[in-house]
Amino acid sequence: MILQRSLTLRLTFFFSAAAIVVLTLLSLCLKNEINGYFIREDNHYLRTKAQMIEKLIAKTHFYHDFSEIIGSMEKLEGVAIKIDNPDDRIVLYTSDHIRFPEQIVNGDTQSFIDYGIEKRLPNYTDQPAFKEEPALENIKDDLLEWQDENNFYRGMQFRFTLNDPKRSAVVVTLALNINHHQRFLNNFTAILIKFVLIGGVFSALLHWFVTYQGLKPLQVLSKKAKLVSGKDIKQRMPVDNLPVEIAGLSETLNSMLARLEDAFARLENFSSDIAHELRTPVNNMMMQTQVALSQPRSSKEYQITLASNAEELERLAKMIADMLFLAKTENQFSLLSTEHLFLEQEIADLFEFYDALAEDRNIKLQLKGKAEVQGDRLMLRRAFSNLISNAIRHSDEDGEIHINISSSRQCVTVEVTNSGQTIAAEDLAHLFERFYRVDKARACCSQERVGLGLAITQSIAKAHNGNVYVRSEDQVTTFTFTLNEVNTASL
Repeated sequence: MILQRSLTLRLTFFFSAAAIVVLTLLSLCLKNEINGYFIREDNHYLRTKAQMIEKLIAKTHFYHDFSEIIGSMEKLEGVAIKIDNPDDRIVLYTSDHIRFPEQIVNGDTQSFIDYGIEKRLPNYTDQPAFKEEPALENIKDDLLEWQDENNFYRGMQFRFTLNDPKRSAVVVTLALNINHHQRFLNNFTAILIKFVLIGGVFSALLHWFVTYQGLKPLQVLSKKAKLVSGKDIKQRMPVDNLPVEIAGLSETLNSMLARLEDAFARLENFSSDIAHELRTPVNNMMMQTQVALSQPRSSKEYQITLASNAEELERLAKMIADMLFLAKTENQFSLLSTEHLFLEQEIADLFEFYDALAEDRNIKLQLKGKAEVQGDRLMLRRAFSNLISNAIRHSDEDGEIHINISSSRQCVTVEVTNSGQTIAAEDLAHLFERFYRVDKARACCSQERVGLGLAITQSIAKAHNGNVYVRSEDQVTTFTFTLNEVNTASL
């Protein structure tokens, strides 16, 4: 539980575990290398003794009197010897201070029996002991190892081929006491265990110190982050004198704080704007109602007051509905319905609705191009309706409004162009903000519109994985509405 809550302890634990594993593997490799060195030395020593025994037996008239070589064999210090004939199961000679295994086959050891020196040998004919050029045969590369009570032995077997048709060979077994090797390896193993344990503890302390120092910049960021609040959103994380990895994190946090600060500012402005927009119709209704109640009125006067209040209430209802719609789209509210649409047909249907308004100002509506998309019919109609009505209101009389539809593999683009007063560059950046109105150019509609139409249009575009842009120059204003390829139907 503590490891899950503390990054320092987690890193210390894993680093220490890795260090202990590495030390253990190194210790095992070192011990194995030392043991291999002992085996190679013992193998060389036993082979040297085997060569001496070969020469000794080859020079002895083996079949007349084997006792001649017994005294010489006893002078081979450091090794024990056993000579037998496996064909006749006769033990010809064995050292009296060691117990050999009863049978040694491929390095396996079985039960022990006591052997003594065989005094009486069979009476062989006078023949040479070996064939010509006697040599060692079948010397095993893998040494034999066995244990007799508290003694450990390492041995070697080899075969001498005889020139006797009755007894074809003798087997010589050499044994070397390796108790001193075992004591050294046991002591060395104990030292290695202590070394691994002490090294593990020291490694844990060192890793804790290094990790604690390495994570200090995170503590600095944590202390700085505690100072950030809704009242002081301008605080930023330090970037200088930090490691590259943590500096990147600090820059990311600063970017996030900048976005939050912008969101707080926009929310504060939105709250101020909405309070201002709601206050005007509420004050109008309150004033009209108070005037109507200040003295007795006729029925017609009451009807006029109620009708005026109804208009203000309709305006409030539309404003509330628009703000609710914006809240849903900005919080990634799913589209109400998605269907296959022909944009040219949807815009042509809107032309029938706006023809009368356009004719009043002698404005011509022209449509060019076509495209198929997947989208919400009502939302897209609302967006294009906002763009067309906006173009009609701010277009010059006797002018033209051009709507051009184009498509590519990436997106579908709808451009709404009208001639009229050029929008100032400082206003273009805020045109899609809520309640924003360019007073000098939009004074005619300040009492009818609340400045949410373009904000709603942008939200609809983003809901369809697209966007909306505007450019205005030389008394020509163009709104560009795009829909992403995800919403574009294959043609």
